[in-house]
Amino acid sequence: MLKLLAPAKINLCLEVIGRRSDGYHEIKSIIQTIDLADELLFEPADTLSISADAPGWRAEQSLVSKAARLLQERTGTSLGARVRLAKRIPLVSGLGGDSSDGAAALKGFNRLWHLGLSEADLMEIGAALGSDVPFFFCGGTVLAEGRGELLAPLRPYPGSWAVILMPPLRVEGGKTARLYASLRPEDFSDGSLTEEFARWLMEGRAVPPEMFHNTFERAAFELWPDFGRYRWRFIEAGATRVFLSGAGPSLFSLHTDHSEAERIAANLEEQGLKSFLARTAGHLE
Repeated sequence: MLKLLAPAKINLCLEVIGRRSDGYHEIKSIIQTIDLADELLFEPADTLSISADAPGWRAEQSLVSKAARLLQERTGTSLGARVRLAKRIPLVSGLGGDSSDGAAALKGFNRLWHLGLSEADLMEIGAALGSDVPFFFCGGTVLAEGRGELLAPLRPYPGSWAVILMPPLRVEGGKTARLYASLRPEDFSDGSLTEEFARWLMEGRAVPPEMFHNTFERAAFELWPDFGRYRWRFIEAGATRVFLSGAGPSLFSLHTDHSEAERIAANLEEQGLKSFLARTAGHLE
């Protein structure tokens, strides 16, 4: 049996620069892995069987299934596998769970089936699965550009505790596409804020809270009418600054003090809200 972890991510800074000729959007983002993670278990089998312990998760729509099919097509292998997925990252949350699972699946199938593909090969295949997938081959603190597949490792963000709130909002399919469609001309930027964030990190300077940014935040308030209420409840729980991760709707705050982070997470739980406490994590092996 082979066991692999698939960590979540948060976006410390995310700018959308514009729409590209290929239909994708050009972005610049500082992405950070955290130790909240799914667990994938791989076993040899005659056929392909993929399951998860999360209600609402559908194998045929997951990047785990798509990774298996793509590897089979690229390599011609007819081998099977039994994959069991322990989901800890909330579904459709902006924390990169499906993309991380897809990256872990590529690694796992490559090892289980003895395909001998290099990490560069797997990252290239991962980019075909989704824009965020290549990031989960490196992890840590990374500057992502292009549609998210162009990656440059950065000096690690100082070790911090992340309190994550998954608001109980009704999130329909096509969430990210709807957010992109909701962007206004004034939401787009030139990427200079992300570049400055990266520069401060590389110089070892403490990044001020006002440099944290997410282009999708205004559109999120429009797409989910109750979004602002949950953001306010996060602040009432004790968080000074609350940020949107990726295309949301997950919100997070960062803390150097573990006890402070624990207190805020407990306050959210007392309100009946689902929260997670995680730590920033470094480069993935």
